[in-house]
Amino acid sequence: MASLRLVLIAAIAICFCQLSANASKSRPRALVTQITRDGMSYTFQIGQRTPLLTQRLVLDIEQDYMWVTCDKKSYISSTYTPVPCSAQLCKSYQYSGCDICFLPPAPGCKNGTCVVPGLGADSFELAKDVVALPSSHGSNPGPFVRFPGLAFACATKGDLRVLPSGVDGVAGMSSSELALPAQLSAAAGFGRKFAMCLPGGSSPGALFFGDGPLVFLPPPGRDLSLSLIHTPLIKNTVYTDNFYIGVQRIDVDGVPLAIDAALLRIGAKGRGGTKLSTVVTYTQLATPIYNSIVAAFAKRRNLQRVASVDPFGACFNSSGVGSTRVGPAVPEIDLVLQSNNTIWRIFGANSMVSVSDKVLCLGFMDAGEDPLPASIVIGTYQMQDNLLQFDLAKSTLGFSSSLFFQQTTCSNFNFTTSA
Repeated sequence: MASLRLVLIAAIAICFCQLSANASKSRPRALVTQITRDGMSYTFQIGQRTPLLTQRLVLDIEQDYMWVTCDKKSYISSTYTPVPCSAQLCKSYQYSGCDICFLPPAPGCKNGTCVVPGLGADSFELAKDVVALPSSHGSNPGPFVRFPGLAFACATKGDLRVLPSGVDGVAGMSSSELALPAQLSAAAGFGRKFAMCLPGGSSPGALFFGDGPLVFLPPPGRDLSLSLIHTPLIKNTVYTDNFYIGVQRIDVDGVPLAIDAALLRIGAKGRGGTKLSTVVTYTQLATPIYNSIVAAFAKRRNLQRVASVDPFGACFNSSGVGSTRVGPAVPEIDLVLQSNNTIWRIFGANSMVSVSDKVLCLGFMDAGEDPLPASIVIGTYQMQDNLLQFDLAKSTLGFSSSLFFQQTTCSNFNFTTSA
């Protein structure tokens, strides 16, 4: 982890002298950066401030805006600009007041600055500053591109107690106009899209902003964006900026489960349906859905139940379970979407967790009889080594299912910098 951070810091420093000239002469087709797994979180790096400083941010597709640590001792930048309460941008950020600070003016402490909701009872000052990311033509990274005046929320050290060690903030990646994908799209002039490929191991995956292609190794490389399956992103009128998909039924080994269809729909109060999350590790299921999957799972292949291993509720004897290109040879779980031909198929690599050399556990959580806000919350374990592309303009999700089936992984993007 430390070596990756040092490499990116060095790269930013080398490219900084070219940033101002390059940013004004051409617009990138896309941007790309590495995704790494930090414990239970997925993070990526950006350059921010003047002079540029590497910031490691949690990737959160449910968060509406970016926020970083911004106290007067750690935040030094000649291009930092607080957003006044009178600005239209302030009203867009669920404006909650004007800052009154009794300390000398500094980032995170300036009278008359817009204050937005933070964590719990905390509030954050709203500001703007430079953000820089590597450009991409689809096959590997190109020169860094500098974007002035991207908005973010300014948090104090006390606000960062929820973050993993070494992480500087959270990148809001929701469908909000204030989230990082929409801001980068507006600044760079490319499509309102982003794609993420979460790694299943210690090697980095890839995060793309903008248009394709999305070319992964092995040589000569394959544009995975061409083979994605597409499904509409469903609007939840209560949780408006979260990403929902329309699961119509669930099959196990091709056999439909008997599930109350009402659980799969979004109700009048925003409850139910299927949501995606990058801060939930293992997919959470309402109890009736969870029980149906567990029962069908064991029955279809005569898997032998064994004692549960925390945090998992359903574990099996792995003796006699074969191995395939896409993980343990267990029943496939299909999320059937708008048609019988539109299926997000979950293979053994994304459904089973090996807890010992003799035990495999089903990597899904029982979320209770009536969980909030969704009946199904698809977590990062089920997204690992799957390519997901969010088209915010068309309100669609493109997905690959397991890349193992295509003989590649999320760690097979070529991060060797092009000239």
